[in-house]
Amino acid sequence: MQYPAIVNGIDFRDLVFMSGMETETDTFKVAKVFKREHKDVLRKTRSVIKSCSPDFAERNFTLCHENNDLQNGKPQPFYRMTKDGWMMLVMGFTGAEAIRFKEAFIAAFNWMANVIKQNIHSMEQERNAVMLEYMKEKDIASMSGRLLRRWGKEKKPKLLHRIAQIEEKSQMKLAFSK
Repeated sequence: MQYPAIVNGIDFRDLVFMSGMETETDTFKVAKVFKREHKDVLRKTRSVIKSCSPDFAERNFTLCHENNDLQNGKPQPFYRMTKDGWMMLVMGFTGAEAIRFKEAFIAAFNWMANVIKQNIHSMEQERNAVMLEYMKEKDIASMSGRLLRRWGKEKKPKLLHRIAQIEEKSQMKLAFSK
């Protein structure tokens, strides 16, 4: 089941990017999606960083700089952030764009919860089918083991003994018929 990337007019692919094995976003993308000035998003980000614990801030926000042609090569600050940093920042936003985005985020969250439930149900069904096959095969192996023991201890010796008796009788008959 593929999630539609665009929900409520918001394309989530425009918001996140991969950094190594982690998904991240930055204040430029947040400003674009929420239709805010980057300087306002920077101010709000700095406020959030000051408000949360130093440990949380260090794990979830990274101050970066980008050369900006509009500022005569002067490095422009921006923040890269993890999903948790993003959540801390944007869930405090207000206004029509923020409400629209929060609704889209809730829809995405509910979709993901549904996918997880379906995957769990599917895995449970697969596990139950494999467990049933395992139990059947174990019973067959157990029965085979009992039959093999019976063969080795009872049937095989008796049958070999009878074969030997028959062969012995036939040898006697052959010896008498000469």
